[in-house]
Amino acid sequence: MTVLTASMKKRPWGRVPNLITLSRVVLACIVNYYIRSRFGEIGVPLFILGLIFFTDYLDGKLARLYGTVSPGGAVLDLLADFFFVFLSYLVLHSLGLVPLWFIGVVFGKFLGFVFTSIYLKRVSKGSPVFTFDCLGRFVAAAFYLLPALLYGSHLLLPTLYAFCINKLTYILCFFSLISSAYRIGRCVRSQLAP
Repeated sequence: MTVLTASMKKRPWGRVPNLITLSRVVLACIVNYYIRSRFGEIGVPLFILGLIFFTDYLDGKLARLYGTVSPGGAVLDLLADFFFVFLSYLVLHSLGLVPLWFIGVVFGKFLGFVFTSIYLKRVSKGSPVFTFDCLGRFVAAAFYLLPALLYGSHLLLPTLYAFCINKLTYILCFFSLISSAYRIGRCVRSQLAP
């Protein structure tokens, strides 16, 4: 979660969180290529997906541990997460596992999050780069984990896959809309406040 500043360049470990974040981009390319080219294999993709989830956890922990948290690192982390999520859904859609409308929901939620965060940062000086809401965090985590659940359940537990694709996607869409409405309302309230 860091982008290097002058003081970080003096500390070799200051680069580690960024390298871990960037490794997530590489791992996302590898796992999605593997799934696309060897559809039906489960062990290697789930292992790589586990590495992706672990690196997402680890980069932030190390950045806080080393004191190298920065706004640029937060942006890099968000972009790496979005790259993984969007690429995964595109690959799953190409295999017939995810409807196109759901990819639109994910993309719309990402854009809404970014634009409302930019707006809220502009109107309230000193706020962090991104403004989070509790329901939005839940939706984002579900969007992040769902590709692994969809791929694994399609191969191993078809009834779970049917639930995920026929019910869970709609539930997440509903929660995403509520989160977006809350964020837009927050932007409007910040504009109306004296």
